[in-house]
Amino acid sequence: MLGIALVHAVLMTIFVYDLVERQSHFLHQQSLDQARSLARSLAANSTSWVLSNDVIGLEEIIDSQSTYPTLEYAMVINPDGRVLGHTDTDKTGFYLIDNVSKRLQKSNSLQVLIDNNRLVDIAAPVITNGNLIGWARIGLSQERISEGLQIVTIKGLIYTFIAIAVGTLFAYLMARGLTGGLRQLLTIADGITHGQRHIRANIDRHDELGQLARDFNQMLDTLNENEFKIWLAQEKLAESEERFNLAMQGTNDGLWDWDINSHTVYYSPRWKQMLGYSEQEITESRDEWTDRVHPDDRPLVEQHVKDYLEGNIEHYEQTLRMRHRDGTYRWHMERGIAVRDNKSKAYRLVGTSTDITEEKEIERQLFDEKERAMVTLHSIGDGVITTDEKGKINFMNPVAESVIAYATQDVLGKQLDEIITLKNEDTGDPVENPIRRCLEQGVVVDLEPDTLLINHREIGHAIEDSAAPIRDQEGRLIGAIMVFHDVAVTRQLTREMTWQASHDVLTGLINRSELENRLKKSLDSAHQDNEVHTFLYLDLDQFKVVNDTSGHIAGDELLKQLAFLLQKQVRESDTLARLGGDEFGVLLNRCNTDRALKIANKLRDAVNDFRFVWKDKAFDTGVSIGVIEINSKSHDIAGILSSADIACYAAKDLGRNRIHVYQPDDEELSQRHHEMQWVTHIKKALEEDRFILYAQSIVPVSPDSPYREHKEVLVRMLDQNNNIVPPFTFIPAAERYNLMPAIDKWVIDNAFFYLQKNPISITINISGNSLGDNDFLSHVKHKLHEYQIEPSNICFEITETSAITHLTTAERFIRELKKLGCRFALDDFGSGLSSFTYLKNLSVDYLKIDGSFVKDINDNPIDYVMVKAINEVGHAMGIMTIAEFVENEEILKTLRTIGVDFAQGYGIDRPSPLIG
Repeated sequence: MLGIALVHAVLMTIFVYDLVERQSHFLHQQSLDQARSLARSLAANSTSWVLSNDVIGLEEIIDSQSTYPTLEYAMVINPDGRVLGHTDTDKTGFYLIDNVSKRLQKSNSLQVLIDNNRLVDIAAPVITNGNLIGWARIGLSQERISEGLQIVTIKGLIYTFIAIAVGTLFAYLMARGLTGGLRQLLTIADGITHGQRHIRANIDRHDELGQLARDFNQMLDTLNENEFKIWLAQEKLAESEERFNLAMQGTNDGLWDWDINSHTVYYSPRWKQMLGYSEQEITESRDEWTDRVHPDDRPLVEQHVKDYLEGNIEHYEQTLRMRHRDGTYRWHMERGIAVRDNKSKAYRLVGTSTDITEEKEIERQLFDEKERAMVTLHSIGDGVITTDEKGKINFMNPVAESVIAYATQDVLGKQLDEIITLKNEDTGDPVENPIRRCLEQGVVVDLEPDTLLINHREIGHAIEDSAAPIRDQEGRLIGAIMVFHDVAVTRQLTREMTWQASHDVLTGLINRSELENRLKKSLDSAHQDNEVHTFLYLDLDQFKVVNDTSGHIAGDELLKQLAFLLQKQVRESDTLARLGGDEFGVLLNRCNTDRALKIANKLRDAVNDFRFVWKDKAFDTGVSIGVIEINSKSHDIAGILSSADIACYAAKDLGRNRIHVYQPDDEELSQRHHEMQWVTHIKKALEEDRFILYAQSIVPVSPDSPYREHKEVLVRMLDQNNNIVPPFTFIPAAERYNLMPAIDKWVIDNAFFYLQKNPISITINISGNSLGDNDFLSHVKHKLHEYQIEPSNICFEITETSAITHLTTAERFIRELKKLGCRFALDDFGSGLSSFTYLKNLSVDYLKIDGSFVKDINDNPIDYVMVKAINEVGHAMGIMTIAEFVENEEILKTLRTIGVDFAQGYGIDRPSPLIG
């Protein structure tokens, strides 16, 4: 029996140590869980301080963790291992060089760094907007935790020794009847070993076995009581720390803590104070908050809370109005964070409330001031009048005072109609006051065109005007503003430009576009009234000699003198026009061929007798004239001009300074003598690939320009001896006989092939014939796809005349290729100026100002004004400008002053082969 007692004593010892070991494991697991909780809490509370680099605030947060009894250290480090805050402030600012820190550079989730008998070290990531900005580390001492276990362990050992002594001492007694009780104790010990902590020994005896059972029960009670006390202390500490850490997020603001399950809310004293209430006047009901939200804000506010709790939005932050105790509403900014369970369901929402009423008031005032200031600032240099919502004047700027001839103080509170009259400048009809309509409809109102403002002194001012509503922050109409500027100069310039749109700037004669309009009227009268008219096509015979020997200035002067001379030879009812270059046209109304020949001879004789003197040189001149009758059999304007041109060339082929009347069978003769020769040459050159590409640079005018240089691609033809044929030699024939589409396609193919290997920006000229070719647009699209060219590197250049002549096809061509990303330039812009009317229909990116204006810009004020006007119109329409014929630095400086975007000419770069 003594052996049995000893065996039982040994089993008791094993049981006690097993229980102690389980208790130690339980406490260790509790400390590990607590370390995780503390690390996460420290990470959440440190975010704003890490972002603001506030070391003091960060160390206050860390210091709050030091109340935990087993804390060894707490710290916050950045991803590189630099200590941003530490319970030991001497370590702040230094770098950790342990292997643990290096591990953190490779992760962004919670890490167990150390877990041994001495220390537990947990690191939690500090993350904002998905980005890792640091780590919060908590170290708990296992040695301190084990101290709490020592009490239990010592008692366990005492009871163990007691059990061994009692077992040995009373072995004999156990042999005589105690075996049953001991078996019961062994059964209970085995059950506790398997986790049954609440069973007890039920031995109601007064001997040593009963005392042993009572001691055994007391030992279990002591162990469970200590375990419960430790657990309860940890729970209270965790709750206290959680509330403290959440409260820290609302420092200096009102704090609220909503327990969603119990429907109660904790309101901090500061929250109550902001709304004018004492501590006792606010209960813990959520209605205390809801009832004070402004009725207009309440639906949106409640929806925002709902969306956040359901996880539909990431952050809880909103601006709302809260009712103060005095009945006024104060603006509050609320921010909060939800506490969620393991299923992400929110059971608490904790946050802060900040009074931002003063900021909102300042914001409103700034908005009102900014609204007025912005409109006024945009009106500098223009007249500005503002009114209240009833249309009464409350402000005029100095420009408005000057035009209206009243000082502001003299018209305050008056209606605008009382001090000015608005009329149409052309008809004299009254014009509606735009202020009145603006206030009635609440929209921006533009003044009618050609409006004249007449002040009380009966002085009229040509103005352009608009009226716009003025609104407060809530969108209420509080007045209107009328902005106007004097456009007398602009209207005068418009009249001049209208004149120039139908006249040649150099000679003052009717230009080609206007001539075509008059030809159309004559053709209509020939078809409808059977009238007969005659058209003369004049081409000077010696003009090129003047240009080549004395320059363009001399050539221009010759043209002006001849224009004056020719004008005196025709009737007032006739039309003399400059068609371009050294070509003129004369439309003789109600004049048959016989009578027209007499006028043609007068014109030829006048030119032939004229002797042009330039400096020390004298030049003889001559003119070849083609004559065509316009009658009911005439087909169209293009046919008339072409036929007259053919007759003119026939006159040149017959010896120059002649007159030739067009007959239907003259076309073959003309082709034999001149153009058909070139047609043959051009076709053969296409077959033998005897064309080459040249390029000329187009550069930004300003050295600070954000735009980049690009090149214009130019085509040259080679004769059979590989000599360069100038474009002006073969291009006219190619255009006249519709060979330009084939040449343009050759240019497209070879330019795109070059761009495939050299991705630069280039400009390619497109002729009017190509615009009218149905296959040309498809060819361009196909080659863009074939060569995989970046469309934005391609700019197609179309002359003003071609665009207007083929307006419909030009619009389609531009529209289709701009969809792909190509750009467009309008060449020779300003040569006719009628294109101002068409420009709004042509979506181009560049205007190339005609070189005839640019080359004399420093000597001719009209040329300067024209370039400036074209540049301003282009910029007003969002179109960049390019000046041609820039031949020297002086012209470039003037263009830079005007604000032209690009320049091209011999002063910039001479054409050279594109492929060296």
